Amino acid sequence: MRKTREDLTISEALRDPLIAMVLRADGVKLEDFKQLLETAAHKREPRPSTAVSDMIGSFASRANLPAMPCFG
Repeated sequence: MRKTREDLTISEALRDPLIAMVLRADGVKLEDFKQLLETAAHKREPRPSTAVSDMIGSFASRANLPAMPCFG
């Protein structure tokens, strides 16, 4: 069975003719839409992996500190 991807990449969305029509109809510039997508993608960047989180928690418990990453 083939795995299908439902989400568009940013570059695919920017080339999609239907999205282009909606942007034109709404008076949205392509560059503004691109900036919006890139900002949203940056905010959704993955959090540290479980292994990293577990390691931080382990170090924090040894030092009697809350298991809260100080970055991110």
